[in-house]
Amino acid sequence: MEDKHSQTFHIDAYKEASCIIQDSVNGATIELVDGTGEIFGVDMIKNKVYHFTSSFAVTSWQGCTLKLKGKRLKSYVTSRRDDIYNLHLSFEEDRRRAESNGTRGPIVLIAGPTDVGKSTLSRSLLNYAAKLGRTPLYVDLDVGQSSISIPGTIGILPIDGPGDIVKGFNDDKSSIYYFGYNSPGINLLLYFLLINKLGETLHHRLRSSQNTLCSGVIIDTCGWVAGGGYKSIILAAKSFQVNLLCVIGDRRLYSDLKNDLPDVDAKFIPKLRGVIERNKTTRRDRRSYLIHEYFYGSQFSIKPYTFDIKFSDIQIFRISSPTCRITFDRINDADKYISLLPVTISTDLLHYILALSYADTPESVMLTSVLGFICVIAVDMEKQILTVLSPQPRPLPKKILIIGDVKYERKKY
Repeated sequence: MEDKHSQTFHIDAYKEASCIIQDSVNGATIELVDGTGEIFGVDMIKNKVYHFTSSFAVTSWQGCTLKLKGKRLKSYVTSRRDDIYNLHLSFEEDRRRAESNGTRGPIVLIAGPTDVGKSTLSRSLLNYAAKLGRTPLYVDLDVGQSSISIPGTIGILPIDGPGDIVKGFNDDKSSIYYFGYNSPGINLLLYFLLINKLGETLHHRLRSSQNTLCSGVIIDTCGWVAGGGYKSIILAAKSFQVNLLCVIGDRRLYSDLKNDLPDVDAKFIPKLRGVIERNKTTRRDRRSYLIHEYFYGSQFSIKPYTFDIKFSDIQIFRISSPTCRITFDRINDADKYISLLPVTISTDLLHYILALSYADTPESVMLTSVLGFICVIAVDMEKQILTVLSPQPRPLPKKILIIGDVKYERKKY
């Protein structure tokens, strides 16, 4: 007998079941009992239980039976939307042409306000491409809800196969840059500068193999689409040499971008079904959960390390830029406006996330990627020692650290 939080239901061929999770702490589980189904473009394995902490949808080509379990959970079945798969087929045609001509494949930028399905679309398109043996690059510019690393970062990730349905893609080969804030507007010039730097990294990665070159790129952007957020979309389109634009759920944004990017093919897509709007509290809790997952692993299957670091063994810097109005012409002279400020170690650092820079000198910190993160959990001013939480054991591989305003307080999930 099933408990009151469990339900088993069937969806017919070419149908879609949207599962809305309202309890992100406990989440929900889903199991494919019979038939075939896919989530984010990845085929489900029969009788395997998948645990999710955020909403998702199951689609089926041939029909399937599902078992769903969780508190504060809603589900409903609708006709399958073919927007995503049709986009994939269109992009695959572009890849074949690129393969024949020895040119670049589709460079696709996905834009739209918050909670319209940008990340879902990105992930599905990447998985569909990977299932065909393609090796596209994934760029994530959403510092608030990053899909590649922790919140407060942007990065690029080569896709070498379909991602795990729950965990997502293998991020071992990612290049991550620490922005340090949950909104681009807090340090807009730095955000612009990092987009430009990521563009350079992208074009270098595209040249790494012919398959990668013709497989192309999927770029996910943040949900801030006005003012500086809009400018960041324009900048990203130019820095990444975008030739295809997908705008989700905002016709005015679609119209504005078509006018400002006349050489880029644009397509409007209605908001994806099953995507719900999250309030500030929900988004904040989600960011905390993602950081917790970084240290403790998916479903909290690993135990992080704690160890002490002498004040004298590290250098901590903050990247500061002016709050005045930013224009594109300032990006090329960013060093005149952005300052690298040394941070004095004190108890004020408690709970802050620190990024370990690959840089060997302070002068190169600003545009250097990072290799990981630690969290300050104690400060002993008398002994001049920091105690940190780390996914790796001591010692720290690098001595130069970057701080923003991202904090994390350990919770029991």
